[in-house]
Amino acid sequence: MKNFYIIVSENDLKSAKQIEKTKKSIIKSLKRYDFVSCDTHEGFLERGFKIPKDVECVITIGGDGTMLRAARAAFGGSVLFIGINRGHMGYLTEISELTDYDSFTDRLVNDDFKIQERMMLSARAERNGKLIYKDFALNDVLMCKNDTVRMMEYEVYVNDTFLNSYRADGFLVSSPTGSTGYSMSAGGPIAEPSAKLLILTPICPHSINTRSMVLSADDRIKIIPKNETQLVSCDGADATPLENGDVLTVTRSRTTMKFIKFKETSFLDTLRERMRTV
Repeated sequence: MKNFYIIVSENDLKSAKQIEKTKKSIIKSLKRYDFVSCDTHEGFLERGFKIPKDVECVITIGGDGTMLRAARAAFGGSVLFIGINRGHMGYLTEISELTDYDSFTDRLVNDDFKIQERMMLSARAERNGKLIYKDFALNDVLMCKNDTVRMMEYEVYVNDTFLNSYRADGFLVSSPTGSTGYSMSAGGPIAEPSAKLLILTPICPHSINTRSMVLSADDRIKIIPKNETQLVSCDGADATPLENGDVLTVTRSRTTMKFIKFKETSFLDTLRERMRTV
């Protein structure tokens, strides 16, 4: 590869020096190759931001949030991603400690790595048959209440078959990658990230026998709110208001995200290591 793009997260003063050092060291190492180009972006990635089309590899320096925003900015392209963790958990980042920058960039430039594909989610909402919202997610699609203490009511359908009515604070549809995010906090199961499945999880349901459901990646989930003051958001991005009777449909996206893998470390090893930091 020869076209690189470094994305640096917004950071606090405590981590700023370390992040700046990492960025400068990677750029210096890449410049050893005359044919390599490397651009950078620092700070928050706004919703409309797009990764340049000629970029082959995105290197993120930050946490999982930085990687999620980078994925949105490159959606639909053939970009490869690798993350250097400077955040809290770092489930999506490949590297926790980086000291040999030349070895790191050598492997990238010479394509000395494996690629792991992760499924993504597609979300669309309709009101009276008209499209009012369309987005995608690597982690999860969230429908939740907005500025109210009342319990919300939802109707849920799978492949147009009625599943159940729920009273809860909201609903999550998660990918396997997102199973270690909000879904896990809401009591959902943890899935191996390369699996092909959907996880449906009610948030704080008003029932003692309500549990998450694991569905096929080919299933189509419809969630219909029965109250006003609802919001829908993909990967925690800008929320869009929904009304009573709107139909949110979540399916597997045709687009996948491609991660660069250097290590032979299994997901279970990574999970065990990250859990120690919680």
